[in-house]
Amino acid sequence: MGFVQYKALHIHAAGELKGAANPPASKSYSARAVLAAALAPGRSEIDNIAGSQNVRAMVDSCQVLGAGIEYPAPDRLVITGSGRQRDGVTVNPGNSGVVLRLLMGATAVLRRTTFMTPFSASLGRRSNSEMVDALRALGSEVTAGVDGRLPITLDGTRVHGGDVSINSRRSSQYLSGLLFLGGLLDEPLTVRVPDELKAPAPVHTTLKVLGATGVEVAPADDFMSFDVATGSRFEAAHHRIGSDPASTAALLALASAVDSTVDIDHHGLEELDGVLEHLIGMGVSLDVGERSVRVSGGGTLRPLDFDGAKAPDAVLPLAALAAHADGTSRFHNIEHIRYKECDRISDFRHELERAGVAAEEKQDELIVHGSPEGVRGGVAVDSHYDHAVVMAMSLIALRSREGLTVNDPQYVAQTFPDFFEQLQRIGGRVTVQS
Repeated sequence: MGFVQYKALHIHAAGELKGAANPPASKSYSARAVLAAALAPGRSEIDNIAGSQNVRAMVDSCQVLGAGIEYPAPDRLVITGSGRQRDGVTVNPGNSGVVLRLLMGATAVLRRTTFMTPFSASLGRRSNSEMVDALRALGSEVTAGVDGRLPITLDGTRVHGGDVSINSRRSSQYLSGLLFLGGLLDEPLTVRVPDELKAPAPVHTTLKVLGATGVEVAPADDFMSFDVATGSRFEAAHHRIGSDPASTAALLALASAVDSTVDIDHHGLEELDGVLEHLIGMGVSLDVGERSVRVSGGGTLRPLDFDGAKAPDAVLPLAALAAHADGTSRFHNIEHIRYKECDRISDFRHELERAGVAAEEKQDELIVHGSPEGVRGGVAVDSHYDHAVVMAMSLIALRSREGLTVNDPQYVAQTFPDFFEQLQRIGGRVTVQS
């Protein structure tokens, strides 16, 4: 299990990083590919499958729902779908919002499915009211907690197609879940976004996976409505997964924070629109190749604002890097990241301040007042059940003078199980705290 078995780790200050690091496969693409394969009759293959906890939760859930699962190799998954999921089962989505919302769409055609999680303080407190309302509008009977919280039970005996709206300011995962549902209906489905689609990049991933598996979705030019064609059906396919955006962004930012020559070897940069451009704008030297990005870090960092709608998974590592810029940076258009594993604005700001970084927040904005000398460190910070917080606070520790202790660092395994091992491989130092 490595470092993720421990309840507290100390990440030491680092004067230099050097070598090569490999981000894991995309959690976002892997979860969608696994579900699409499970819904398709026949045998599908997935290469470079992510080994993260969230993807494992999707694999386990699909197996409970009747899919056959084989691992011919650790990074290769074969799924045999029956074309018909099991009724009357209880599904555990782990601590993953995307697993829950995609599966709510995919099981809305079944007679009875119940969702429960042991993570009552994280996923269990997240609202799913938008998804609940949309499924009810399509004829599904839904029993849920206050504000659409878990546990949730669906009865899709009378579910139907038609025209439905889904508010997407808080998450695009609801929209993606409904598009999966559209591929299982005998009637056409139109899904409209009446307000604002805050995170379009993951929806593009959904469309890519659905298209590869035979489900035809026609988005409007403004990306605010989506038509799922009548007769679209999931088909077996072969998927190859690119690199995880959250993990890739974290490694890029880590290497940018201190003196470094680090090669980030990847399988494709997904859902990271504008991130490389932003790092270059901050003053980071990048040499971008087809399958690798060489980061030469340690120079003066300029403050620079960032539109979080471009790459939501990059906001926390870029904000941690901005803590070492010579001035103030604003991360805006990010209200939707409040509704992740934790409130990634308020909870993260609290940990930044605990570590000694000056920061402010608005409903849709995180403001970081940078200090090139970094913080003193020598304190403990909390993960808030969130892999993104763990990786971002590790960056703060590397540039500090005394390092930081991260409590409950095991949640990094949601996306990047060997994060700390890879950090040590390029010159970081991690020790176990008793």
